[in-house]
Amino acid sequence: MNEYAKIKTPIGTLGIRTNDRGVYRVHLANDIIQDEPQTSIKNRSPLLNQTLKELQEYFNGTRKDFTVPLDLKMPPFYKKSLLEVAKIPFGKTVSYQEIAKRAGNEKASRAAGSANANNPIAILIPCHRVLTSNGTLGGYGGGLDKKMILLTHEGIDVKL
Repeated sequence: MNEYAKIKTPIGTLGIRTNDRGVYRVHLANDIIQDEPQTSIKNRSPLLNQTLKELQEYFNGTRKDFTVPLDLKMPPFYKKSLLEVAKIPFGKTVSYQEIAKRAGNEKASRAAGSANANNPIAILIPCHRVLTSNGTLGGYGGGLDKKMILLTHEGIDVKL
C-alpha cells in the first residue's frame, strides 16, 4: 500500500511516501504538490507514523539516526553510493570522492555526486552531509540555503 503524508520542518514542508517495503521518497519543499491528498491519520501505517515521528525527533534535536526501512530503487552504483551516504554519522561530512571510493570506484566522484543529486530519500539518506573535496557545499536539491540549515542543525560549520 502506498501512503503519503506531509510534515512541517525548519526547511519547509516535506512529503513522505511509504509502501509495504519502506520509505521510498522524501519530497523536499520545492518538490511538493500542494493539493495532493494525504493518507488520513486513522489509515496511516505504523511505518508512515514512525517515519513522521523520527523526522520530528531529528528536527527537535533528539534523534541522530533513523531506523525506518528504506525502499531504494536506483541503478547499482547510485544505490551503492547512497547506501554509503546513509552511513555518514550525524554531525560529520565526507566528500563526493570519498563516497565514490567507499562505493567501490574512487574515480567515480562525479557519478557519486549524480547519485546524491538524484537521492529520492533526502534527510533519511543524509546527502546534505556530502561536500566537495575542498570542503565547500557543492549542491543540494532543496537549495543550498536548506543544506546550510541542515548542516548547522547538526553542528557542522562549512565554507560557502
